[in-house]
Amino acid sequence: MHMTWQNLLLFIALIVLANCAPKGGFRLHHDYPSPPSIKRLTEPGACQGGDTLAALSLPLPKYPIFARRQGRQGWVVAKLDVLPNGQTDHVSVKQSAPEGVFDRSTVKAVRKWQFQPVRDAGLKNCLVFIDYRLGKVRIGR
Repeated sequence: MHMTWQNLLLFIALIVLANCAPKGGFRLHHDYPSPPSIKRLTEPGACQGGDTLAALSLPLPKYPIFARRQGRQGWVVAKLDVLPNGQTDHVSVKQSAPEGVFDRSTVKAVRKWQFQPVRDAGLKNCLVFIDYRLGKVRIGR
């Protein structure tokens, strides 16, 4: 009889925990912040020759777990250089909204990006828009 009560309590605890877990996928709780004009953020002479970049590997950033649970959406404009060997360097956040929510995930992923080798000294001050919307991540708009 003692085991029966333990099993019953365990069953009830599992039901309670199952009902506490979020249902389905992403649940929107925050509006999507208006994205910036990339042209306005671009510095004169930035990323000369960037239109010829050919990606070999562009792993998407991971949607931060806490942001997904809170239903957060946003975007990041990442700034990066591309070395002659095609690796990224000097990756940073130029602008983001909401500030700080998606920055770390973006920088971590962009540091892993790989392009086909580029000529001369590489590319400087390139900007890329990373979109975190409705629980999904996209590069560009």
